Amino acid sequence: MSNHFYHLLATWLPLKDEANWVLGAVIDTRGSVYRKTGALMLLSDAGHQLGLLSGGCIESDLLLQARKVVALGKSRTLVYDSADDSNIAWRLGIGCGGAAEILLHPCNAQNNFLQLPAVLSCLQRQQACHFELQIEHARANFAPCVRAFSQRQHGSLQPGSITSGSMQSASSDGKQVLATLINPLPHLLILGSGVDVIPLCQLALVLGWRVTLADQRLNAGKRTNFPAGITALTLSAAELENELLQQIDGVIIAHHNMRLDAAAVAELQTRELTNPYIGLLGPAKRKAEVLATAGLNEMQIAVNNWRIGTGGLCWLPVLPRRARLRQRISMWWVGRFTHNYCRRYRSWMQSQNGVQQKQLSYWNTVRGIWVWEIRSHLV
Repeated sequence: MSNHFYHLLATWLPLKDEANWVLGAVIDTRGSVYRKTGALMLLSDAGHQLGLLSGGCIESDLLLQARKVVALGKSRTLVYDSADDSNIAWRLGIGCGGAAEILLHPCNAQNNFLQLPAVLSCLQRQQACHFELQIEHARANFAPCVRAFSQRQHGSLQPGSITSGSMQSASSDGKQVLATLINPLPHLLILGSGVDVIPLCQLALVLGWRVTLADQRLNAGKRTNFPAGITALTLSAAELENELLQQIDGVIIAHHNMRLDAAAVAELQTRELTNPYIGLLGPAKRKAEVLATAGLNEMQIAVNNWRIGTGGLCWLPVLPRRARLRQRISMWWVGRFTHNYCRRYRSWMQSQNGVQQKQLSYWNTVRGIWVWEIRSHLV
């Protein structure tokens, strides 16, 4: 997830006054393309390229076009059509077979950097935001909103709708805008501090996730074994604040202690959670024992608790017996967590009108790759 817009903004912010910047956005696509409408990246006249608007095929030309935008002080709209032999995309040898329309806007102090510093601040608070980029003028609006990972970062062209007077930028005045949802980083909570969750933390950080580790048994000596990029708390599940739990998108319970696991399950059962995934370490027999110790059963969990909005129910997966090595266990957890996101996104797409079968096939393929990848690490 190094291409997540949060990481791009975090890299860009310290550099924003060291060069002249341009925000690039995919505003329309046709056929097969690498990035869909709503994809964003940042380029500068000093040669910075943060993010991608394709598979790497057009970025060199985009940098050239961005320098023209800076030199002329005017926005520019480009069309890359690999099916048109007179188009630059043909000469670049792009092989995706589709077409993409890309907007390049100056991003500077005069237009408040298109609200990007405020967007980053919003994402740092683990809030999603609805971002609107005007097409005709280099202006942008945004508003905090509820994160919705099932929608990914898909955008669309529509009339401007964010006109709140509390916003720092001018209203869109009914002009056509690119509207896109920008989600914060997925936030993983790990309850437990065994050696088997060390590689899990490492893998999650490599993917660009936020990671919080909580265990009342955690001490300074144990903390040194974990990556520096995580947040480590010497707290039990009962001591976690509701504000933190509302930011969590996945929980893994792995205390290696029946009583502590049961206490965590029982505590989470009483909280109003918005997370889509709860994982419990151990085989099916141990899961049943943990639930019994917590005074719960499968029916109570399925009917009364841990609903994901209107999207379904959380579930407690069990660990394959062959997954003995801690690296393999971590790979399995990461795979299940990511697979869950792909599954929810596919369900959301099926509910939309006019969804393309090609897009559904793509996400079926992604799920299949994860299953193959995880199984290959467990044999």
